[in-house]
Amino acid sequence: MDSVWKAYKIFDYLKKIGVIISGLFILVMMLMIVYDVVMRNLFNSSIRGGFEIIQNYLMPLVVFPGLAFMYASGVLPKMDMLLEKVNIKAQRIFVIVMILIELFILVLIVQFSMEYAMNGLERKTAFPAAGTLYPLYPLFFIIPIAFVMIIIENIFVLIRNLMINEPTLVMKIQDNGPEELL
Repeated sequence: MDSVWKAYKIFDYLKKIGVIISGLFILVMMLMIVYDVVMRNLFNSSIRGGFEIIQNYLMPLVVFPGLAFMYASGVLPKMDMLLEKVNIKAQRIFVIVMILIELFILVLIVQFSMEYAMNGLERKTAFPAAGTLYPLYPLFFIIPIAFVMIIIENIFVLIRNLMINEPTLVMKIQDNGPEELL
C-alpha cells in the first residue's frame, strides 16, 4: 500500500511539472502579445504570423500540460450534491461507478486523439503563418498524453476508494503519508 502512495507522490510531481510548463508558456504568450502590440502601435509593424503561432503552438502548450493538475484539484464540477443525499455505502458505489464511467470515456478520448495524432504525423500536418508552413502534428501528441495523465489520476482515485471507506472523487495526499489522506 505504501508503494501506491509513493507512486502517487511521483505522479503528483509530474503533474506539477505540467503546471510549470503551462505557466511558462502563458508567460511566453503574454510577452509575445505585448511585444506584438507595442511593435504595432509604435513602429507600425508586428510579428509575422504571430496570431497563428499563438493559436496553434502556444495555446495547446498552455492548456494541456496542466490539465491533469487542474482535474486533480477538484475544481471541475462533480456529483457532490447528489452524493451528499445518500448514505456512505451508496456514495461509495456511486463514486466507483462514476470513476469507471470516466475511465471508459477517457480511454476512448485517448484512443481517438492518438489516432488523430498518428494521422497528423502521417500527413505531416502544418499550418501557414506569414508565408511559411509550420509543422503542427507534434502538438497533436500532447492531447493523448494529457488524457493519459487524467486516466492515471482516476486510477489512483479508484484505488483510494477501494482501500479507504470514505468515498471521494479527488485524491489528496499530505506529505506525512497515507494515514493523513483526506
